[in-house]
Amino acid sequence: MEKISVIIPVYNAEKYLSRCLESVINQTYKNLEIICINDKSTDNSAKILEEYSQDSRIIVLNNENNQGSAISRNNGLDIATGDYVYFIDADDYIEKKYLEVMLNKEKDVNCDIVLNLSVYNNKNGEESPYNCYSLKINEQGEYVDKYKIITDAPDIIWARLYKKSLLDKFRFKNIFSDDVFFNTIAAIYSDRTYVFYGEKYHYTIHSESMTETATAKNIWDLEHFRAYNQIYEYLQENKLYNDGIKLFKANPSEYSVDTPEKLDFYKMFFEKIKEKYYKNREIYSDFEKAFAESIIAAKDFDDYKNNCNKMVRIFKLIDRKNYL
Repeated sequence: MEKISVIIPVYNAEKYLSRCLESVINQTYKNLEIICINDKSTDNSAKILEEYSQDSRIIVLNNENNQGSAISRNNGLDIATGDYVYFIDADDYIEKKYLEVMLNKEKDVNCDIVLNLSVYNNKNGEESPYNCYSLKINEQGEYVDKYKIITDAPDIIWARLYKKSLLDKFRFKNIFSDDVFFNTIAAIYSDRTYVFYGEKYHYTIHSESMTETATAKNIWDLEHFRAYNQIYEYLQENKLYNDGIKLFKANPSEYSVDTPEKLDFYKMFFEKIKEKYYKNREIYSDFEKAFAESIIAAKDFDDYKNNCNKMVRIFKLIDRKNYL
């Protein structure tokens, strides 16, 4: 019987932790290893974890210092013994059949990752559907290739069930947008993901939520770009150049090249791999080449915008599927 390792980073979550743990220990699928990482909490989280540790499936790790959610998840991964891995945040909760449905789907479709789009925001007791960006699937679910997952799917890690063997290849980066890096690399290694609508995940929004703090809102774009920088360094180090080029699928609006700072970032990336790109230029579509080369050739931001506008006019009738 397959085991699922459930990894829960915990930091000052006393208001919500019991609800989260109750939702996990009461899952209809019982063969769980529940790894809770107390990230040097200063509230009653440690006491709550101690009470719940009477359940033999619960393992509590205590970080000596506050290290952040990325390192906490890595610490959990380092000791996980399950066949599959699931992450949940300590202030959220899941429906009783959530993991059973996820595991059954993963086994049925034989993918390294399944993504459940049934995510609901929970703010002040009111629920609303989570924004799943531009990813559209049929009601029955479907396989989605890795590039579409990377560009169209939400980056949330807690909506995915992963095969443990996939995650043995890499770890989280200790950056603000750790989920962006993690899910991009996971998608590249897995080739395709099965996406469907399963049981509900309840995402709690409150004043201390990562995405709700003033700090988070102010640095969100910058930190996403730092994550992308980590992604491309990883792709270079592991000689995954073609995957790097494909991530820039010649759609400027998707990548929001709308400031001089962002253009500088992309130019930095293409400068790093320019030699490799031109060596393999013939494998890319005209649209991909136009996007890459409009950035490489740009002298400044205004020059890039002119190049970009020309490119969009030329290719505006091309079906997106033609260059995926």
